[in-house]
Amino acid sequence: MMSFSQSLQKARHYGLGEYLEIIGELSQESTKKGALDRKSKELITLGIAMYKQCHRCIDIHTKEAERLGASEHELSQVRKVVLYLSLSPGDEGHLKETLDDAWKGFSFSRGPVKHCLRELLGLSIALVKQSRPEINRHLTSAFKHGGTPEEILEVLPIALLMDGAPVLSQIPVLMEEIQSVTEAQSTQLAQ
Repeated sequence: MMSFSQSLQKARHYGLGEYLEIIGELSQESTKKGALDRKSKELITLGIAMYKQCHRCIDIHTKEAERLGASEHELSQVRKVVLYLSLSPGDEGHLKETLDDAWKGFSFSRGPVKHCLRELLGLSIALVKQSRPEINRHLTSAFKHGGTPEEILEVLPIALLMDGAPVLSQIPVLMEEIQSVTEAQSTQLAQ
């Protein structure tokens, strides 16, 4: 099996054909059922499209989410997640604390989009934003509320497909954060 760094070395020598092949593979991976069902993956994809304000993508992924059975209430909750995660009051201070409290209140509220899926959507946007603190926050909360490593890793091809190279740079960050969070959970369980 090729290591991650070996894969990156190999990728440097890819041409346009290989790049398009990889994008095709990501597209297939992001649309098949796995640890996350198709509707959940589509809602995550829609959320990234909304965050990036790609109107064509929003139209495509809204229609696909509806075709997969997403209700207007689910679509509304995805819009609210994106709204919260688009706000950026800075790294500290009263506005940041207020936003964090508002996110927690919304994230734990009842609705058709479960808490873990809201956090996975948050994780996908954090990957697009390239924000390590937000990656950690959403990853930790997703794990805490029932998210599995397989579900978390299924977010990655969706984010890569929607944002490409910037997300690619976050793979080492994501892997480090997964390791850190799982080690912290193991330590807590051992105590």
